[in-house]
Amino acid sequence: MFKIKKIMAVVLLVTMVLALSACGGKKVENETVTTTNAHEGIKVGITFMTTDNPFFKAMENSVKKEVEDNLNGTLLVSNGQHDAAKQLADVEDMIVQGIELLLLNPVDYEASESIVAAAKEVGIPVVCVDGDSIGDRDIFIASNNYKAGVINAEYVNERLNGKGKVVVINGNPVSAVRNRYNGFMETIKKYPDIKVVAEQNGDGTKAKSMEVMENILQAHPQIDAVFAINDPSALGVVAAAQSAGRADEFFVMGVDGAPNAVEVIANNETGMGMAATAAQEPAKIGKLGIEYGLMLLDGKEVPDELPVPVKLITHENAADFSW
Repeated sequence: MFKIKKIMAVVLLVTMVLALSACGGKKVENETVTTTNAHEGIKVGITFMTTDNPFFKAMENSVKKEVEDNLNGTLLVSNGQHDAAKQLADVEDMIVQGIELLLLNPVDYEASESIVAAAKEVGIPVVCVDGDSIGDRDIFIASNNYKAGVINAEYVNERLNGKGKVVVINGNPVSAVRNRYNGFMETIKKYPDIKVVAEQNGDGTKAKSMEVMENILQAHPQIDAVFAINDPSALGVVAAAQSAGRADEFFVMGVDGAPNAVEVIANNETGMGMAATAAQEPAKIGKLGIEYGLMLLDGKEVPDELPVPVKLITHENAADFSW
């Protein structure tokens, strides 16, 4: 009888230990969850050079989902309107409102240094997205914009069999534009019989690109291809060609993979007009911006730059692509 009681006592003791262990395990699990959600309720600021481009709207929507839906936080959004002074004032206002993290898509590479300095002065990490800035920013996350220029130039060479006349519609002096331009120009130089016969700044907008392309069309009776720095510019070029009755004379390429541009490419059976774009992933850039920003807030090391791959979209694969 004594032995039975002793055995029952041992069983009871083991059961209690196991129960305590289970509670302990649950407590550790809850602590892990607490650590994962340490940034719940965070206030984040994101400022764009413009919000008129669907590329930046896609990025904004992605960031909003990460901050407001996943972290139950607050997102403050600024439209820089291509004005560096306005963008600085917007960010200073965000700092007053208590943001803990800044995602910066600068209006201007050099002028944005003051924005970075203002944030860093009060200990706010700065993640540059799509466009880089001088100064002490923490990380630059963007599409491989140089590669976007390269694959467009290679597409030109392939389509023209190494010989032809090309127009370049450039954009504003931000790092993304500069890298696309350099990638295209440095690659096209490898094909000496392909000549860049004209270059104009379309400000990255459809309206301005249409305007400058109208002037180029008047000055150049032969054009074989046009490289535009982004999709709105490319669509502006197409509109100018259509207006001039020259839409079937040359093909046009852009950069972004914007839905309206991809739709035009998908429906383009002729190969002229809007024919290709080097597609980016703005939603992924936005998501990575938050992910690496939280790492910075946790004191973790991050790379200086994080390139996001691009790919060429043509009539053959446009129907299967979307942001």
